[in-house]
Amino acid sequence: MFKYISEILAQFTAPQRVLALLLVLLSIVIITLGPSFIDSITLNQEEFQSEIDNQKKLNAKFKIEIDTLTLQIIRNQKKCTDDIIARELEIMEEIEKLKRRIANTPMVESRELRIVSPSDSVAPSAPVRIVDPRPQMMMDGLKVIQRKIKTDVDEMRGGN
Repeated sequence: MFKYISEILAQFTAPQRVLALLLVLLSIVIITLGPSFIDSITLNQEEFQSEIDNQKKLNAKFKIEIDTLTLQIIRNQKKCTDDIIARELEIMEEIEKLKRRIANTPMVESRELRIVSPSDSVAPSAPVRIVDPRPQMMMDGLKVIQRKIKTDVDEMRGGN
Protein backbone atom coordinates (compact mmCIF):
# COMPACT_ATOMS: atom_id res chain seq x y z
CA MET A 1 0.00 0.00 0.00
CA PHE A 2 2.80 2.40 0.86
CA LYS A 3 4.57 1.69 -2.47
CA TYR A 4 1.56 3.08 -4.33
CA ILE A 5 1.64 6.20 -2.24
CA SER A 6 5.28 6.78 -3.13
CA GLU A 7 4.52 6.32 -6.87
CA ILE A 8 1.67 8.80 -6.63
CA LEU A 9 3.86 11.33 -4.76
CA ALA A 10 6.62 10.99 -7.38
CA GLN A 11 4.29 12.44 -10.00
CA PHE A 12 3.66 15.67 -8.01
CA THR A 13 5.90 18.74 -7.92
CA ALA A 14 7.68 19.63 -4.65
CA PRO A 15 5.08 22.16 -3.36
CA GLN A 16 2.28 19.76 -4.29
CA ARG A 17 4.04 16.94 -2.43
CA VAL A 18 4.34 19.04 0.70
CA LEU A 19 0.68 19.91 0.48
CA ALA A 20 -0.30 16.27 -0.14
CA LEU A 21 1.81 15.10 2.81
CA LEU A 22 0.23 17.70 5.04
CA LEU A 23 -3.24 16.53 3.98
CA VAL A 24 -2.31 12.91 4.66
CA LEU A 25 -0.82 13.84 8.04
CA LEU A 26 -3.91 15.86 8.97
CA SER A 27 -6.17 12.97 7.96
CA ILE A 28 -4.16 10.51 10.07
CA VAL A 29 -4.27 12.86 13.09
CA ILE A 30 -8.05 13.36 12.74
CA ILE A 31 -8.70 9.64 12.30
CA THR A 32 -6.46 8.78 15.26
CA LEU A 33 -7.45 11.45 17.75
CA GLY A 34 -11.04 12.12 16.67
CA PRO A 35 -12.80 9.22 18.44
CA SER A 36 -10.94 9.73 21.73
CA PHE A 37 -11.71 13.47 21.63
CA ILE A 38 -15.40 12.79 20.95
CA ASP A 39 -15.51 10.24 23.77
CA SER A 40 -13.93 12.70 26.17
CA ILE A 41 -16.53 15.43 25.54
CA THR A 42 -19.62 13.19 25.54
CA LEU A 43 -21.19 11.34 28.44
CA ASN A 44 -21.62 7.63 28.25
CA GLN A 45 -24.77 5.76 29.27
CA GLU A 46 -23.58 5.20 32.85
CA GLU A 47 -22.81 8.88 33.35
CA PHE A 48 -26.21 9.80 31.93
CA GLN A 49 -27.93 7.39 34.31
CA SER A 50 -25.89 8.70 37.23
CA GLU A 51 -26.85 12.28 36.38
CA ILE A 52 -30.53 11.32 36.04
CA ASP A 53 -30.44 9.58 39.43
CA ASN A 54 -28.88 12.66 41.05
CA GLN A 55 -31.59 14.85 39.54
CA LYS A 56 -34.31 12.51 40.83
CA LYS A 57 -32.83 12.64 44.34
CA LEU A 58 -32.71 16.44 44.21
CA ASN A 59 -36.30 16.58 42.97
CA ALA A 60 -37.46 14.35 45.83
CA LYS A 61 -35.59 16.49 48.35
CA PHE A 62 -37.06 19.70 46.89
CA LYS A 63 -40.57 18.20 46.89
CA ILE A 64 -40.29 17.38 50.59
CA GLU A 65 -38.98 20.87 51.31
CA ILE A 66 -41.75 22.50 49.25
CA ASP A 67 -44.41 20.42 51.02
CA THR A 68 -42.97 21.40 54.42
CA LEU A 69 -42.95 25.09 53.51
CA THR A 70 -46.49 24.88 52.11
CA LEU A 71 -47.76 23.30 55.33
CA GLN A 72 -45.97 25.97 57.36
CA ILE A 73 -47.58 28.73 55.28
CA ILE A 74 -51.02 27.16 55.73
CA ARG A 75 -50.51 26.87 59.51
CA ASN A 76 -49.34 30.48 59.74
CA GLN A 77 -52.30 31.72 57.68
CA LYS A 78 -54.71 29.76 59.89
CA LYS A 79 -53.10 31.12 63.06
CA CYS A 80 -53.24 34.67 61.69
CA THR A 81 -56.92 34.26 60.81
CA ASP A 82 -57.65 32.79 64.24
CA ASP A 83 -55.88 35.73 65.89
CA ILE A 84 -57.91 38.20 63.83
CA ILE A 85 -61.16 36.41 64.69
CA ALA A 86 -60.26 36.38 68.39
CA ARG A 87 -59.51 40.11 68.29
CA GLU A 88 -62.75 40.88 66.50
CA LEU A 89 -64.69 38.83 69.04
CA GLU A 90 -63.04 40.86 71.81
CA ILE A 91 -64.15 44.03 70.03
CA MET A 92 -67.70 42.62 69.77
CA GLU A 93 -67.65 41.92 73.51
CA GLU A 94 -66.52 45.48 74.27
CA ILE A 95 -69.25 46.87 71.99
CA GLU A 96 -71.82 44.75 73.81
CA LYS A 97 -70.61 46.11 77.17
CA LEU A 98 -70.85 49.65 75.80
CA LYS A 99 -74.38 49.00 74.55
CA ARG A 100 -75.41 47.75 78.00
CA ARG A 101 -73.93 50.84 79.65
CA ILE A 102 -75.77 53.11 77.22
CA ALA A 103 -79.03 51.20 77.74
CA ASN A 104 -78.66 51.48 81.53
CA THR A 105 -77.93 55.20 81.43
CA PRO A 106 -80.74 56.92 83.32
CA MET A 107 -83.07 59.21 81.43
CA VAL A 108 -82.51 62.87 82.12
CA GLU A 109 -85.50 64.56 83.67
CA SER A 110 -85.90 68.19 84.24
CA ARG A 111 -88.51 70.34 85.91
CA GLU A 112 -89.84 73.27 84.12
CA LEU A 113 -90.22 76.43 86.12
CA ARG A 114 -93.04 78.70 85.23
CA ILE A 115 -94.06 82.12 86.31
CA VAL A 116 -97.57 82.05 87.74
CA SER A 117 -98.40 85.61 88.67
CA PRO A 118 -97.43 89.11 87.82
CA SER A 119 -95.68 89.38 91.17
CA ASP A 120 -93.03 87.14 89.64
CA SER A 121 -93.56 84.13 91.77
CA VAL A 122 -92.02 80.98 90.40
CA ALA A 123 -93.75 77.66 90.75
CA PRO A 124 -92.40 74.30 89.73
CA SER A 125 -94.42 72.47 87.15
CA ALA A 126 -94.80 68.78 86.39
CA PRO A 127 -91.61 67.01 85.43
CA VAL A 128 -90.84 67.20 81.76
CA ARG A 129 -88.98 64.37 80.19
CA ILE A 130 -86.24 65.47 77.80
CA VAL A 131 -85.18 62.70 75.48
CA ASP A 132 -81.60 62.85 74.30
CA PRO A 133 -81.35 61.30 70.80
CA ARG A 134 -77.63 60.60 71.09
CA PRO A 135 -77.84 57.30 73.04
CA GLN A 136 -80.22 55.82 70.44
CA MET A 137 -77.94 56.99 67.61
CA MET A 138 -74.98 55.39 69.39
CA MET A 139 -76.93 52.14 69.85
CA ASP A 140 -77.87 52.06 66.16
CA GLY A 141 -74.27 52.73 65.14
CA LEU A 142 -72.95 50.03 67.45
CA LYS A 143 -75.47 47.53 66.04
CA VAL A 144 -74.24 48.30 62.50
CA ILE A 145 -70.63 47.82 63.61
CA GLN A 146 -71.52 44.51 65.28
CA ARG A 147 -73.29 43.23 62.15
CA LYS A 148 -70.27 44.07 60.00
CA ILE A 149 -67.86 42.39 62.42
CA LYS A 150 -70.09 39.30 62.63
CA THR A 151 -70.23 39.10 58.81
CA ASP A 152 -66.45 39.45 58.64
CA VAL A 153 -65.88 36.75 61.26
CA ASP A 154 -68.32 34.40 59.50
CA GLU A 155 -66.48 34.91 56.20
CA MET A 156 -63.10 34.20 57.83
CA ARG A 157 -64.45 31.03 59.43
CA GLY A 158 -65.68 29.85 56.06
CA GLY A 159 -69.37 30.53 56.63
CA ASN A 160 -69.66 28.21 59.66
